[in-house]
Amino acid sequence: MSSHIFIVRWLYIAMDWVYRQMCTLFTTGGWVVVLTIFLFTLAIKLLTVFSDIKSRKSSMQMQSIQPDLEKIKKKYANDPQKLSVEQRKLMRERGVSTFGGCLPMLIMMPLLFMFFAAFRAWSNQQALDLMLKIQAGQGVETFQSYRFLWITNIWRPDNLAAGGTMMSGTEFWNTFALQNNITDFIFYKNNEAELGKLLYELHFFTRTVGENGVQYVLANDGGAAFRVAYESFVSGITGNAKLIGGAYEQMSNGFAILPILAGATTFLSSWIMQRTQKKTMAQSSADDKNNPAAQTQSMNKIMMFLMPAMSIFFCYRYDSTFAFYWIFSNVISLATTLILNATVFKKMQKETLEVIKK
Repeated sequence: MSSHIFIVRWLYIAMDWVYRQMCTLFTTGGWVVVLTIFLFTLAIKLLTVFSDIKSRKSSMQMQSIQPDLEKIKKKYANDPQKLSVEQRKLMRERGVSTFGGCLPMLIMMPLLFMFFAAFRAWSNQQALDLMLKIQAGQGVETFQSYRFLWITNIWRPDNLAAGGTMMSGTEFWNTFALQNNITDFIFYKNNEAELGKLLYELHFFTRTVGENGVQYVLANDGGAAFRVAYESFVSGITGNAKLIGGAYEQMSNGFAILPILAGATTFLSSWIMQRTQKKTMAQSSADDKNNPAAQTQSMNKIMMFLMPAMSIFFCYRYDSTFAFYWIFSNVISLATTLILNATVFKKMQKETLEVIKK
């Protein structure tokens, strides 16, 4: 998903604004980034909690009509087409949606990709900011502020890949020259004169002077000259033994803890929800493939294993900021589920079981 899509740009701008406000209140550092992500995630979850409650109610309503669905099944056992029509007719009359229980997953998927793109945009523009800080002689201090616990650079993935602490010249070129147009980045537009001049000096751009003033054009050598200049430019950080051990080319950015936590919390959150549903499904024919409730249950089970795998994949390959968002989102969802189970849905679940027993 492109970072130039309106909603993705809005998410990036909102997160960056919150982060900068936090920096005015506290000393900059990786923990401020994490706190910003937590506050933003909490706000988003508060906005979506009502859809979660609605979907959970829909699941329980589905379970409550199981006795009637069983009667219809027996009546039209030899007419599958009529069976399907009558089942769906009953569900419409009772206000039950076949996919109501899947709503959280259906919301989660687009959110996953939107936030993934927004965090990529945020971290990429932090890379541009670091370039200006290095030029101003503040590179080491800025890079130190990116550390959080075991992660050397919070704007990079928490994984075991060598050289993962900072963008290499090749990655910088591929990110800003091949995948995107660097001039479309908000940070570049806000600092065009400084960044344009710097990247010209590093052979990222060539320069022309005409009636419209100075214009920077992407170098046509495939980034060969830029890569050499870039490695020299960032050597104050990559070669600083006190800062990162002087082993930039071999050093990983972490221990892959965040991807594992992301996958584990995703699975646990889904498992708790599935476990709750199974309590009420136990006395119905949930294993019947023609049963709409069983279809919903089957889809949820697939997603329960698919989403953790996707979480690990994305959080291992991409920025730690996204991984923190995903973990916080899972933990908040898990807490919400447990609270709702103990309050709102406890009575509904009891009533549903009584209906099924009759």
